[in-house]
Amino acid sequence: MKITCNGEPREVTSTRLGDCIREVDAPYKQGCIVAIISEKKGEELKNEFSLETARGEARIKIAREKETEAISLFHAVYKQFHNDVGRIGWVSEDITAIGPIRTNLSVERSEQSYKKWDVFFGMGGFDPDLTYLMISKHDHQAAYGTGADALIGRLTRGRSIVADLKEGDTIESIRPLVTEAERIGFVTSDLNTELEEGQEIFTFITVKLSPDAPMSSEHFLSLTRDDTFHVDAHTHTYIASEAHKGLGLPGENILYRSKYTLSVRNMGTEQGKVYAYKESRLPNPAHNIFGEVIQGGDLIGHARLGDTIYAVTEPKWMMLVGKTQKEAEEFFEREKIEQVREGNKDDNAVVVDQIPALTMEIMEKGTVRTVGVEEEAVFDVVLFYEEAPRTVWYFKKITGLINRPIGYLKVFFAVPGMMVLFQGRADEAGTLLPENAPKGVVEKGMLGVTNMSRSNRGMMGIRLDESKEYGPTGEAFDGTNLVLSIPSLTPSTLTFLSKLKEGDVIYVKEKQN
Repeated sequence: MKITCNGEPREVTSTRLGDCIREVDAPYKQGCIVAIISEKKGEELKNEFSLETARGEARIKIAREKETEAISLFHAVYKQFHNDVGRIGWVSEDITAIGPIRTNLSVERSEQSYKKWDVFFGMGGFDPDLTYLMISKHDHQAAYGTGADALIGRLTRGRSIVADLKEGDTIESIRPLVTEAERIGFVTSDLNTELEEGQEIFTFITVKLSPDAPMSSEHFLSLTRDDTFHVDAHTHTYIASEAHKGLGLPGENILYRSKYTLSVRNMGTEQGKVYAYKESRLPNPAHNIFGEVIQGGDLIGHARLGDTIYAVTEPKWMMLVGKTQKEAEEFFEREKIEQVREGNKDDNAVVVDQIPALTMEIMEKGTVRTVGVEEEAVFDVVLFYEEAPRTVWYFKKITGLINRPIGYLKVFFAVPGMMVLFQGRADEAGTLLPENAPKGVVEKGMLGVTNMSRSNRGMMGIRLDESKEYGPTGEAFDGTNLVLSIPSLTPSTLTFLSKLKEGDVIYVKEKQN
C-alpha cells in the first residue's frame, strides 16, 4: 500500500497505523496525536472563469442558477476568446466588447437595462455574425441586439484592469477556475487505526524559530523541553498551550500572525501563553511572533483540546544546565559551538549556568561558557505538585526551574542548626493562598514558603531541625506552605546547609523517578 509519511512517499505492507509508523521508522512519541489526511482532487468550476490579460487577471462569475441559451453558448465558445478573437474590438463609455465571433443568437432590437459589471452577449449592427462578449462599465440602457436572457454573469475581480483595456488590446485566454485540492483529515492517538491507500500521515511538527525573537524562542524551547506541545485551549483560528502562562516577556518581533506561525503573549493576564495559528490574524502588540511550523501543519489544523503534539525545533534547545561538563562539550561539538569551561572544569562536574543562556544568542555568537560545580552541590528535591500546586509554580518561577533543569536559591539569612532562609519575591506571592500547611511536626529537609497571610510573604526556607511550632521560614503553621522535601538528607548535607551564610547560593533539581 502506498502512503505518504511526513511528506515522503512510502510503500508499506501493513494497514494498521502503529505498524506503518514502525515499518517506515517514522519519528513518533507515545501518546501524541497523528494526523491522517485524505485529499480530494480539485475540480473545474463551471460557474467561475478567469479572464487573463497581459496586465493581470479578472474573474467572471456565472449569475444564473439555471442553464440558459446564453450560458450554454458561453460554455461552448469561451475557449475561442484568445489571439485575434480575443482582441478588444469595441470600447465605449459604457461597455468593453471582446471579439467578435459568429453565433446563432436571436436578434432583439429593443433597449435593455444593464447593471455595472454585467457580462453578456451583444451584437454589432444587430448581426449575429458579429457577436461580442460585452462587459458593462456603468448602469445604463442600450440596444445591443440581444434580450435580457443574453446575460451570462458578473465581473467580480479585476474590474480596474478591464476598465483600462483599449481597442486593439488582447485577451490571452478565458478558462474555468480549478478548486484547490480539499484536504480532509483528523487526528488520533489510537495506533490501531486502519489506513487507506494514498493517505498521508504526519507524526510530528517542525518549528523553525526566529532569531529576531530570542526570548520568546527560549520560552517555547523550555515549554517543549520534552518535545511535546499540549493543547490547553482551542478555537477555530488557533490552538494554545497554557503551561507557561504567567511568565513575563518583553515585546519583540510584532508581525502579522500568518497561518502556521506561533506567537506568545507578552502582557496581560494571558502573558506567557503560546499560540499556534490555524488561520491568519492581524498583528497585535501583545503578541510576539517567534516561529513557524514548516512541517506537519495538518497536526495544528486538526488538533483538539487535550491533545499532545510531538514537536521538533530548529534549532535544538541549547540549554545544557544539568548536564556534566563532558556531556555539554560533546553536544556543543556536534552543533559546532565553542565551549569554554568555568568554575569546576572536571568532566563530571555539573553545569549549573551557561553564558549566554539563550539558544538564539549562542547560535549568533558561536561560543558559550559553561559553569560547573561538584555533583554534591546540587540538591535533588521532590516537589509537592498535588498538595501545593500554586506554591510549586511560585517556587519554580523564583528559582528558574520553569526555564531550566537546575534552579538556584540565594541565602538571605541563616540560623545555624535551625533553618536557612532564601530570598523570595513578595510581589509574586501576593496571591499565594494557604495550602499544604504543616501538621503536627515539620521534619528536617522540608522547604516552605510564607503565604500571603503574613507580611514576609514569599520568603522561602529549609528546616534543619524538627519543629512542632514553626515552619521552615519561622512562621506559625498557618502562615506556611510546604512545597518540597530533600529526600537524601545525609549528615554531610546537613553540615553543608548549616555552614551557609548570607549571599551563598545552593542549586536544586527535581529528583527523577
